Amino acid sequence: MNTNNIEDIKKFNTKLITPLIVLSCTGVIAIFTYFKHYPVGDWFVIVFASVIIFLVIGLITEKMITRFIEINYEKAMAEKLEAERLEEEARAAMEAENAAGNNNESINPLEVKDILE
Repeated sequence: MNTNNIEDIKKFNTKLITPLIVLSCTGVIAIFTYFKHYPVGDWFVIVFASVIIFLVIGLITEKMITRFIEINYEKAMAEKLEAERLEEEARAAMEAENAAGNNNESINPLEVKDILE
C-alpha cells in the first residue's frame, strides 16, 4: 500500500460537514416557509428550530464520518505493518537460503537446455 494514500486518509477534513448541512437545510426551510407566507414571528421560530435540529444532525454526521476515517486509517496502518512484517520474513528466509546455498556448492542449477530436453 502506498504511504501517500495512508496519509491522505488521515488528512481528510471533516470540519465543513456541519456548517454545510446547517446552512443548506436551514436555507431550504427558510425559503420554503417564506414563500408559504408564514408570519414573521413563526418564520423566525421555524428557522431557529431548524438551525438547532440540523446542527445536531450535522454534528452527529461529522462524528460518524470522523470515526469512519479513523477506522480506515487504523486498518491501513495495520495492513502496512503486516506487509512490512511479511517482507522482513521473506528477506530473512532468502538470507537463510543463501547462507545454506553457499555451503552446498555441489548443487547445479537447471539450465534452459536441461528443461527443454
